[in-house]
Amino acid sequence: MLVRLLVMKHGMHFGDYLDLEWFLEKDRILDPGEILDRDRKIGLAAQADSVPQTLQGAYWLERRRDTGTGGLPSHSLNSVLIALRLLFGFGGLLAGISLVRALLMYSGVEPVNVSVFLLLAVLPQAGLSLLAAGLLLFRGLRRTEFRIPLRPLFDLVWRRPGSLSPQAGFVRALILRRGWPARMLGWESLRLMHLGGSCLAFGSLAGLTVSVAVTDLAFGWQSTLRVGAQGMHTLVMALSTPWSWLPAQWGLTPTLLQIEGSRIILKDGIQALASADLVAWWPFLCMCLLVYALLPRLILLASAHWMLRRAERRFVHPDLGRIVDRMQAPLLGSARVGEIPAAPLHLGVNATAGTEQSRGQDQTGIGCVLLLPPELLGRIRDDLLSDLTRRVCGYPPGRVIPVSLEVDGIRQMLDDCAGLDWAGGFERYVVLIEAWQPPIRENLLALTLLGQENDRGRNLILVFCGRPSGGDWLTAPDEAAREVWTDAVARLAPLRVDIFGAST
Repeated sequence: MLVRLLVMKHGMHFGDYLDLEWFLEKDRILDPGEILDRDRKIGLAAQADSVPQTLQGAYWLERRRDTGTGGLPSHSLNSVLIALRLLFGFGGLLAGISLVRALLMYSGVEPVNVSVFLLLAVLPQAGLSLLAAGLLLFRGLRRTEFRIPLRPLFDLVWRRPGSLSPQAGFVRALILRRGWPARMLGWESLRLMHLGGSCLAFGSLAGLTVSVAVTDLAFGWQSTLRVGAQGMHTLVMALSTPWSWLPAQWGLTPTLLQIEGSRIILKDGIQALASADLVAWWPFLCMCLLVYALLPRLILLASAHWMLRRAERRFVHPDLGRIVDRMQAPLLGSARVGEIPAAPLHLGVNATAGTEQSRGQDQTGIGCVLLLPPELLGRIRDDLLSDLTRRVCGYPPGRVIPVSLEVDGIRQMLDDCAGLDWAGGFERYVVLIEAWQPPIRENLLALTLLGQENDRGRNLILVFCGRPSGGDWLTAPDEAAREVWTDAVARLAPLRVDIFGAST
């Protein structure tokens, strides 16, 4: 595993993000408490292995891969990419060789027409490379973010993602998660196309070189246009500008005399043409293929690879912070089954008044902020609220704020909490919701605002409670009410939250 972590040291790849999304979708059907216990164990293992903070997310992914069963998206992606690379590589190579061999058909009667060769073998490849470079430049100047125009349609089709299979939910998450898979897949596809283009150019150059080496070829030029030798010489000099600094003794550019001596006049045949002039063209044609076909494609291939790696390094998966935060959550006062109390994580918060600190914790900073409906303030004992937040995120509440689940109230609350010192530098909000009251649009907009990502990272945890019974305000919600709220929250994709049920 250490070797794999070192490979991820410079950033996760597209396949890693696909696997991460796959495991997150599978977690949707698990109990959040079970997820918290599992990630806490992975965090303890990472601490024992002295994994640095920057590789905590990669360590979690590798542990999940080791314990997972079945095929992973990254394995399928690698298999498909290998097949496509072989197809584009060998296909482009054979296409380039076939193209050049077709243009070099020489029967000994008429020389190979240089004009046709430039028109069919060099100009299209140079034009496509120039077009690709222009599109990249245009995209860089616009700096627009990719958007999914069919998102409302997919959201209409999949209105209950919680009931989807992991495969269907995985596809839905990729489509609706702000387009990052499409951007990375776009760069990967562009890299494949430039690989095919590079192999096409290399095949053309190799085919020309080998044909010249093993075949007695003669090259000439002709045109029905009124282009004399001087005009052809001007065109040749313009095309040879990139390598004009090389010594003339190398013979990479035909001279004016050689151009005049290789002009094809059909009624005269080739008997009057000098052999030295007829063979002076092939170095020029090789350089044209090298400079205008192969090198631009290699540069574009390297640029596509660099842009893909740049996108992978710059992309921060919105759930990585939540995963690492669960890994670093302090142990509860009474250890859960399977945990080792002798190896606590050295993170925590100052306990509120009347709250017992977790054993062995040196707690500093705000662990979480608990948001209560205003009508529940003072109706639930502090120790019950502390036990509730410890159960769902591992921290006691640093603040208990009564606020209605409305946009204005949430915005004001976020402004009030902007200067808080959070444990681990990660914001955690636990929202207690009376699930027996159905969600309205204002509630969902408030949750969207509360769950928005920021520079510090934010974890949003919803706790559903049912109708009060006998003075108990932390009752478990009934399944129908919980399902209504769960489906409503799930339609807020790409927002992903942890959902718990309240119970004493």
